[in-house]
Amino acid sequence: MRIFYFLSLLSIPLFFSSACTDAQLERLEVTPMAYGSVDQMHLVCDEYLWDKSPIGDSIRQYFEALYPITPQPEPILDLRHVESREFNKVLKTHRSIVILADLSEKEEAGTALVRKLLGPKKIKKAAEDPSYRIMVQKNRWAKDQTVIFWFAPDRQSLFETVCRDYQKVINILHEKDTEKLVKQVYFSGQTEEVEADIRQGLNLSLSVPKGYKISHQDSVACWLRKETNKVSSNIFIYSIENPGPNTLSPDSLKAIRNRLTKDYFASWQEGSYMQIDDVNLPTYYEKIDFGEREALQARGIWFMANDFMGGPFVTYLIPDPDRNRIILLDGFIHAPGQKKRPEMRKLDVIFSTFALKTKK
Repeated sequence: MRIFYFLSLLSIPLFFSSACTDAQLERLEVTPMAYGSVDQMHLVCDEYLWDKSPIGDSIRQYFEALYPITPQPEPILDLRHVESREFNKVLKTHRSIVILADLSEKEEAGTALVRKLLGPKKIKKAAEDPSYRIMVQKNRWAKDQTVIFWFAPDRQSLFETVCRDYQKVINILHEKDTEKLVKQVYFSGQTEEVEADIRQGLNLSLSVPKGYKISHQDSVACWLRKETNKVSSNIFIYSIENPGPNTLSPDSLKAIRNRLTKDYFASWQEGSYMQIDDVNLPTYYEKIDFGEREALQARGIWFMANDFMGGPFVTYLIPDPDRNRIILLDGFIHAPGQKKRPEMRKLDVIFSTFALKTKK
């Protein structure tokens, strides 16, 4: 009797396994963590879309456009094409996946994949609703994963949505990447002593990650610096008191930054000073919403006069009418031989925490 009972127990998992559907077995598997770095994207589509169609050309044009602005060309996203038939279990665990499909090509692997994953109701909706072209799933095959299904009922409609909605797709991926960047930047915590000095000295707040130290501080300025063996990352804050009426203009921003960096920054080379280099690359200016204020942003490259140094920078002029001043918030890096985009993205994360103290 005991032998029969033992054999019966052994037969239970065998029966259970044989009775499970593939979908049930998939749910029982342990979900892996997604792999992949920030600003990386796997594009899954059939070969004819990638190599033999203006759709592929448009994808490369939009997603591999240059990040503004770095001394050497760096794309907005590191894009890797994956042929639909090669989209295997390992590749499905990448953290950022875009699956592109022309739903009219029923014999193609990419179309079959999207039809299977979306289901008949969503496929029907795509055919009937011209605005339904994108569906986002979180954690589809892995934890901390974003999968974007990008589709259309025919090739012309797919081309149109790529040209029209590419920025929406980039924004979805960037939003998720920013969450990861925040965790990376503040993984070791914040430097509370430095934050307190900035609050007291300049009446503003900034969440400063561990590793940044004050290199200089006076009544109107604060320079923070973080040094590693590969990257020098710098934050410069300056209070422009009693600004003129035309301070928030590109010409004024350039003049102010050049004047301040000439006074505050030099290398070991005698007679050196920092300036904006808008000869080799143009400086990009834009008015943006910064918190509840309209600020002027500039992105470009800097060089060290009388020395051989340079790199990217971003500068903001942020009005503070309560105190009759404008805050110059500037970030620049020096990272010879290294990619600049990731470091500039980290500075953007830090600057997103900027806030002016309310005047009582």
